[in-house]
Amino acid sequence: MYQETYSDLLRQLSENELVSLTQKLIQFKSINPPGNELEIAEYIGGLLAEEGMEVEVLAHSGSRASVMAKVVGGEEPALIYSGHLDVVQAEGNWRHDPFSGHIADGKIWGRGATDMKSGVAAMIAAASAIARARLKLKGPLFLSFTAGEETDNLGAVETLNNYHFGPVRAIFVSEPSDNEIYTAEKGALWLEIWTYGRAAHISRMEDGRNALMMMLPILEALDKMEVPYETHPLLGDYQRSINAIRAGENTNTIPADCVAKVDQRTVPGQNHEALVSRIRDLINEVSQASNLVDFKAELRIITDNPPLEVDAKEPVLAKLFKIAAEINGKAQEEPKGVGYFTDAVKFSPALGAPFAICGPGNPSLNHKADESVEIGRLIDSARIYTMAAAEYLGAG
Repeated sequence: MYQETYSDLLRQLSENELVSLTQKLIQFKSINPPGNELEIAEYIGGLLAEEGMEVEVLAHSGSRASVMAKVVGGEEPALIYSGHLDVVQAEGNWRHDPFSGHIADGKIWGRGATDMKSGVAAMIAAASAIARARLKLKGPLFLSFTAGEETDNLGAVETLNNYHFGPVRAIFVSEPSDNEIYTAEKGALWLEIWTYGRAAHISRMEDGRNALMMMLPILEALDKMEVPYETHPLLGDYQRSINAIRAGENTNTIPADCVAKVDQRTVPGQNHEALVSRIRDLINEVSQASNLVDFKAELRIITDNPPLEVDAKEPVLAKLFKIAAEINGKAQEEPKGVGYFTDAVKFSPALGAPFAICGPGNPSLNHKADESVEIGRLIDSARIYTMAAAEYLGAG
């Protein structure tokens, strides 16, 4: 139904341009940390400006930047298409250069192919098709492509601080979902635990205070700490993992400090403030029970994103479900959620608008070696977003 209605509009999509654009975006090494999104933001900004959109590159600090673009529309509430420009390190063994955008087996390969430069490319292609068709939209279409989503949502926060959207009807995020629709995401509470000692040469061990030895009982207690929660029907269980630890540099030197990084993924009903308070209490309990001299520890909050959920039966999402079902060849049987967070955690509460995730990438490939995206799904995603923009914004 939708494809027949918008057949002329869909002809504005160039599949070859979309594939080439995805390859090009993968070739930008916007690895976070440190980010380096400025170059890709400027490139995308230039492309969108050539399509006649209003464009603003939002510089952050150093080589960090996000890009905002607007397809002008009337006074009705806007639609926001959201994606991020940063990628994680390309660790592990790859069969193809992770920054080549190599094509093989009907897929585009490389870091960001799934998470989420393919989704960004699909949204760019969709907005460009709308602009080329010169549709008279009843509300504006915004494209928000941000820095720093992988770590601290830097770009989303800065965009909200510096850009005025006006009323917004919905926020669609093209994170990897195999073009299915997700309406819930887990919260993320990232913590750093620091212990502080005093450096000394091993020959004068009595002069030192070993920060690593202070950390070990804390991590043991944290690993055993039980946290109350109720299993969520879409998001499952609360998760906690100690994922990084660093102490000292030299074999013959007592480490003066130690840091451990903890990732917690929370579900609706859990209170982040209460979780932080419980871990602070645990650290104090370990400190008081320890027989180590001059025990000193500190807890720092690095990322604090609460879980986010929208009722899948929210009326404003109905059109997106129908469009995706037509493109995918089947209706989605039930709502779904994801364990990762997106920029929607900043945009949705601030703008008072519901969100949905729908993107061409395969979520099982996030942050893995040999990341790829199927070209067929990439093209389907662009079609979904092209028709969604026209349908939601009442193209004339």
